[in-house]
Amino acid sequence: MPTLHSFPDDFSFSCEDGETLLEAARRAGLPLTHVCGGKAKCSTCRVWILDGLENCPERTGKEADLAEQLGLDPHVRLSCQLRPTGYLKFRRLVLDETDILLTSQLDGGRNRKAGELKQVAIFFSDIKGFTGISENLLPYDVLHLLNRYFAQMGEIIEANDGFVDKFVGDGMMAIFGIDNPEAAPLRAVNAALQCQAAIDRMKPFFKSMYDIDFEVRIGLHWGEAVIGSVGSIGSERLTAIGDVVNVASRVEAANKEAGTRFLVSESLYEQVRDDVEMSDFVRIRLPGTSQRTTLYEISGLTPQASAALNAAADRETMRFAGRDWSRLIAVDALDDGEVRVFDLPSLDLVLVRHGDTFHAFNNACPHVHLPLFNRQQNLDCPEKLRPDESEANANEVVCRWHRSRFDLDTGEVVSWCELLNEDGTSEGMEHLGDISKNQNPLQVFPTRVDGGHVWVAIGE
Repeated sequence: MPTLHSFPDDFSFSCEDGETLLEAARRAGLPLTHVCGGKAKCSTCRVWILDGLENCPERTGKEADLAEQLGLDPHVRLSCQLRPTGYLKFRRLVLDETDILLTSQLDGGRNRKAGELKQVAIFFSDIKGFTGISENLLPYDVLHLLNRYFAQMGEIIEANDGFVDKFVGDGMMAIFGIDNPEAAPLRAVNAALQCQAAIDRMKPFFKSMYDIDFEVRIGLHWGEAVIGSVGSIGSERLTAIGDVVNVASRVEAANKEAGTRFLVSESLYEQVRDDVEMSDFVRIRLPGTSQRTTLYEISGLTPQASAALNAAADRETMRFAGRDWSRLIAVDALDDGEVRVFDLPSLDLVLVRHGDTFHAFNNACPHVHLPLFNRQQNLDCPEKLRPDESEANANEVVCRWHRSRFDLDTGEVVSWCELLNEDGTSEGMEHLGDISKNQNPLQVFPTRVDGGHVWVAIGE
């Protein structure tokens, strides 16, 4: 007859063979909560196994389904379904009405956890010189800048199986490894490198819009943390708690002293060293510590790691006529007059079809570097290229910002900034002054059709 010992009650009782832990507890007078009546329709009878996990049969049926739905740690069991085969020491997890409410909230979704210990990679970033930037911009512009920046960073992090934990001012924290800890360190590095590339593409936009030099610093650390939901009832949020979070924040802050953009801790570097290209390392004393530690500056993934990790995103390439060509899309996947925007490593590329001819160009107005087309939008609307057929022909693109027209074959200016004010300023962006003289051609790229696909050459 197994003996069971409960905490925080410090109470021992026996369990009949084949009896559930809940049945034995109720017979012994131990107050184990069971809102659904012990039918495995809630998790209020959950207990944490402190000792004797080997005496707990594997989850089956309703308990297994509920545990998968809630992401319960193997040590968390439903007492209404657990039939101990030997000695157990356990802790009751739902002790009063507040715990019942919390458990009810935690049962609401997969991303709400009662707390489990995991190895995770923690990502921290902040904007260099943000205090000065915010002091020189209108509040609306500050929010616009942050929202544009956070939207693209969040998209990249989620694409790499990360979870955006929180935004604090201009800072962001993300967690990698909640569901797939084995791949987390390298995915975190991949996300950081992709964020840097996206930031580089944003720089001209912010320079043109706000006359600021935009730079972001990133830090990563690998270690053990408690992953769980915290917050008031109804406002809980999944987060990581532990020293790994503090260290990651300090690694990010160390970029300022080291003059770098992206640093990782030694523990994270050891997880990825065979899959990354390390450009430098620094010995530095992190804030709040007395000893120097080694941090590593990572410049990229190895070709093999990049191919394995970014297989879906990598495009087929070929060498032809002295150029490197990248495959974009099947010819029959783009209709006549349709516009498609592609997210390439160095830029956002626009592809438009006119009959059997394909034109490719940089999705950035050469005047003030604003996007000609929304990046997430695939457009079947030639009027976006030519808002007035009487003013532009099929071989031209019209900038939506100031109504400049560009030749799609050469990129040369056909007409310049018809919507500027008489003094050369742009409505809503007067702070930039007279911008009428910033006359630059559209950046166009050669295309070719081969094997039923459209190919583009970026650079030589």
